[in-house]
Amino acid sequence: MLHCFRLYVAESSAPSLLEMSNTHTCVFSLVVLCLGSVTCKEFYFEKGKTDIISCGTAPGRTIEWMYGSQLIVKQIKNGPQAKGPAPMAPRARMSQGTLRLSSPENADGGSYSCVDGQTGGTIQLHQVYIVSALASPSSLVLQGTRVELRCQVSAGSSATPGPSATPVWLQPNGTAVETPKDGSIILQPVELHHAGVWACQVSPERKLSLTITVIGLSSTPKLSVSQGESVLLPCWSPSSIPKDWNLQEAEWKKLSPVPATLLSLGGEKGNLLWKSMGVKGYSLQFEDKKLPGNLSVTLKKVTVQQSGQYQCLLKFQDKGTVKALVTLEVKGQPGNVNVNVNDNDNGPGTNGLNGKDGLLGLSLWVWLAIGVGCLVLTVLICITVYLTKRNKRMKRRARKLRSLTARDYCKCNRGSVGRPNGRRRDAPSGKEGQR
Repeated sequence: MLHCFRLYVAESSAPSLLEMSNTHTCVFSLVVLCLGSVTCKEFYFEKGKTDIISCGTAPGRTIEWMYGSQLIVKQIKNGPQAKGPAPMAPRARMSQGTLRLSSPENADGGSYSCVDGQTGGTIQLHQVYIVSALASPSSLVLQGTRVELRCQVSAGSSATPGPSATPVWLQPNGTAVETPKDGSIILQPVELHHAGVWACQVSPERKLSLTITVIGLSSTPKLSVSQGESVLLPCWSPSSIPKDWNLQEAEWKKLSPVPATLLSLGGEKGNLLWKSMGVKGYSLQFEDKKLPGNLSVTLKKVTVQQSGQYQCLLKFQDKGTVKALVTLEVKGQPGNVNVNVNDNDNGPGTNGLNGKDGLLGLSLWVWLAIGVGCLVLTVLICITVYLTKRNKRMKRRARKLRSLTARDYCKCNRGSVGRPNGRRRDAPSGKEGQR
């Protein structure tokens, strides 16, 4: 608390201390100290919320409230009130010396004084700060997005906030957050644990509350079950989803090792319906109060093949998407899986992802087809091997018979040829040829 010592003495009527006796000097000093000691208090008004400032004087006196050097309101002794030219005068009212200020604005911060209308002496001096706490863009935020918390302290145009007016943000668990001088902090990305009542503390006695609501999905990160058991994949929203948030999509997906969409949520005639996306013949209608708040899914008769990572997803129009991941570990031999949407564990029916029960998750007709195919392939291989060996055997036999057959060679017995004797025979004439 600050103390402002001010002396109010009229020059024309104040005697010189040298002209006064010692007794008069002591009495005058006490009067000056009593009248001149002014208590300065700090007030923190929440923006837009009506608040009061007390003057602390006895009723029946003429009281004036001043904003700096401007008159706010004047209460004449046992008479009516008179408003002054101060900007907040239309929103100010005085009752028994107490000033009531309606809907304070940032410009209303500054120095307020309670003055005795008869003597002109200041009874009390107050420093008023206008404090506001808000979230931008909104106190209702989507998980994974960004929000800015602002704690603004305004002292008007007459002064600046002192060290005691430096704001500090407190988390819902009461832990203080390092806050810059401008009072703004940024939460990015917003998580579910950020939801709750935040407090902007501007003094040991004064703090403002701001409720942050986070729309998101919560789940269990990892689950481990044995083969053949049923397991609940949890997915729910801790906060109620506003009706004006347009839900575009909701679904369960298996991300790994083999991606697959299990269930999808759609709307028909104003109702929310589960639509099967890989599960045969399954559709379930829920009430609005149940969806999309709880999207938990039950897997029945799980197998090792259903081990992997699953994703629960909600998508809002013009807002964004929130997701929750669950890693499922199934211990045991391969088997089959059925999917059941959680409806208080009493939902109608289940549907198998892989048809009827069978070895390695395959039905009997698939195994029968595999067996016939293997048999045909074995027969073809045997026939091919037999024909190949038979051809080789026939070739060897043909070569063996060919080696036993007699080979005759032609030999020319004509003697040596000498030079031709005589002349060359002429070609016959045409007549001889006709003969």
